[in-house]
Amino acid sequence: MTGSWLQRQAQLHPERPAFYWQNKSWSFAALQAEVNQYTAYYHPKLEEASRVAIFSENQPEMVFTILALWELGIEVQCLNTRLTNKELVFQLQDADCRFVITDKRLDLANVQLLPFGKTAAASFEVAERQVYQPNQIASIMYTSGTTGKPKGVPQTFGNHQASAQATQQNLTISVNDCWLCAVPLYHISGLSIVLRMLQLGISMRLYDRFDPQDMATDLSNSQGTVVSLVSKMLRDLLPFVPQAGFPALRYILLGGGPIDRGLLAQCQQKQLAVIQSYGMTETCSQVVALPPDKAIAKRGASGIPLKNVQLQIVDTTHSSGVGREATCTVGEIYLKGPAIVSSYLNDRGNEQWDHQGWFATGDLGYLDEEGYLYVVSRSSELIISGGENIYPAEVEQALQQHPAIVEAAVVGQDNPQWGQEAVAFVVLNQSVTKQALLDSLEDTIAHYKFPRRFFQMDTLPRTASGKVIKRRLLSEERVNEIE
Repeated sequence: MTGSWLQRQAQLHPERPAFYWQNKSWSFAALQAEVNQYTAYYHPKLEEASRVAIFSENQPEMVFTILALWELGIEVQCLNTRLTNKELVFQLQDADCRFVITDKRLDLANVQLLPFGKTAAASFEVAERQVYQPNQIASIMYTSGTTGKPKGVPQTFGNHQASAQATQQNLTISVNDCWLCAVPLYHISGLSIVLRMLQLGISMRLYDRFDPQDMATDLSNSQGTVVSLVSKMLRDLLPFVPQAGFPALRYILLGGGPIDRGLLAQCQQKQLAVIQSYGMTETCSQVVALPPDKAIAKRGASGIPLKNVQLQIVDTTHSSGVGREATCTVGEIYLKGPAIVSSYLNDRGNEQWDHQGWFATGDLGYLDEEGYLYVVSRSSELIISGGENIYPAEVEQALQQHPAIVEAAVVGQDNPQWGQEAVAFVVLNQSVTKQALLDSLEDTIAHYKFPRRFFQMDTLPRTASGKVIKRRLLSEERVNEIE
């Protein structure tokens, strides 16, 4: 059967529930009809476009628009709504994207803004459009690396399909499942749920934001069987969870960093099956997951590779290149598989793939004797705060624009509410207040990347080669805090 994944589901299972929003619902046939109207609206406006960005919070119009663009064979660039204007301009220019669909007021040069919309259409067909091809780019999301310079991640339909199928096998997903989505659709954690709906024929329930009480009410009423959360969301949900858990909830897929022991114990007391996972934008969601029944025996583990995912630990202290290392040797985590993208946009940072196709994640970890992965640290020193990625190099570069700062080093420290928070250590050439430093970051980086605390130092600890020893900063006595 030809056509898009949505068309296939609408033809094979027209009455099956597909999409829920508040008190509204769409079957696959109704969803196809709705998307047809959005496709008819966008088609004449985007005839020459091959890539279009969307800037929006979670709402049905965003889902309908994503699906309409895919029906038109157009790549979707996902823009994080928390970014500054400067950050947005860079991503759009780097991706050579000249159209942004949004319901917000934006001031972006050389970009045409389009509102969400639809046109009444009983049917709509676009002739000679290649859609949902395995090597065709479906979505582009930006991520940063050790340099702090964002890189576009082109995720193909083949990548998304492999991810959905691996998730289906791992969680024994069936057509009776309904996946709750309160995470942003502009993140891979959210968009992957849309792809699972299309590929696996399940339903999804979308929320405009995460409200623990509202979600608990829906779960108590058996309105969902699987939900994606980060640790902060899970912690906020727990007070509303009945002692016996929720009747229909099968799994909580947890991303955005590891779960602490106390939180895991509370989940087990309330009969919540938590799937701890490991993945990133470049892997189109989870590629490693820990079964709930192993949560205690394998405390601290991220899990085992999913279907068709290859994983190896590379001892980066040797120069012999990629090779499988001994069990429990700590090294860089390398991944290979159909869900993992094969390059960055504009060939930036492609040294992360070797000639055999292995992807160097930048994370350090080891495998135990049973093949379970334990992530030790991010060699890129990534900070994960409330599910959002913060790259220290990006924050350091922004801080060093302030005339009072000679040097800056940013590290993550534990935070009971957000998981981690950014903390800055700075060498100054003149006195400065914390507020002045924060003010200098306005319009440069998003607020969630702002350091929460600043400490003045005479010098930063360095190796013989001059690299800042950030682990020393983590153990430094916190004195000389800038107020």
